[in-house]
Amino acid sequence: MPTQKQIEANRRNALKSCGPKSSETKAISSQNRLNHGLCGEFRVLACEDQADYDRLLDSYIHSHQPVDDLERELVVRMAKATWLSARAVRCQNGSFIVQPRTDDQNQREVAGIAVLHQLDLHMRYQTQQDRAYDKAAARLAMLQKERRLAEIGFEREKRARAQEQRRENEEIRREKRQNQHDELHTIAVAIDKKRLECLEADVVTRSLKAATAIHRDMAA
Repeated sequence: MPTQKQIEANRRNALKSCGPKSSETKAISSQNRLNHGLCGEFRVLACEDQADYDRLLDSYIHSHQPVDDLERELVVRMAKATWLSARAVRCQNGSFIVQPRTDDQNQREVAGIAVLHQLDLHMRYQTQQDRAYDKAAARLAMLQKERRLAEIGFEREKRARAQEQRRENEEIRREKRQNQHDELHTIAVAIDKKRLECLEADVVTRSLKAATAIHRDMAA
């Protein structure tokens, strides 16, 4: 168990170290956890090609066609997860070191391969990214399915409204045709009545003329 004197000395020594001071040492310290870049903030490493990642993201956007910020964010998550999963696989491949085989290995024809302790860690990172991809893909599929169903419902409602409007327009046209028919019938009746009145007046006129002619003949 440390003595009180050792504890106080440790505290004094801790006060002497407050982290990196210069911009160079701070930059180096900031990259301490970027040896594999499989955790923390996503970034394309210097040993990777930013253009390759951009093409991957563009292909995902073209394939899944996100329509809003939420769907686009899910597509970006899928692209990042795919990129990091592939990186984890490369790290796994780098966890194997081929060593010269011993005489015993030569006799047993066993490959002289050493496995670094980071292999399990990189496998866990790959599993984590694969799950992240599956989760984002499932969420995106659900949102797009809901959107398609909503669009189908909207189209059905739109077609129903259009059909109802067509029925209303047809009813208006039918009523208009009926009104026109009624008006034409009324006009035809009025014309027949007027024609009849004219015929009656003509008969009266001819009768008066005939009577006048008879009376004139009798007077002569």
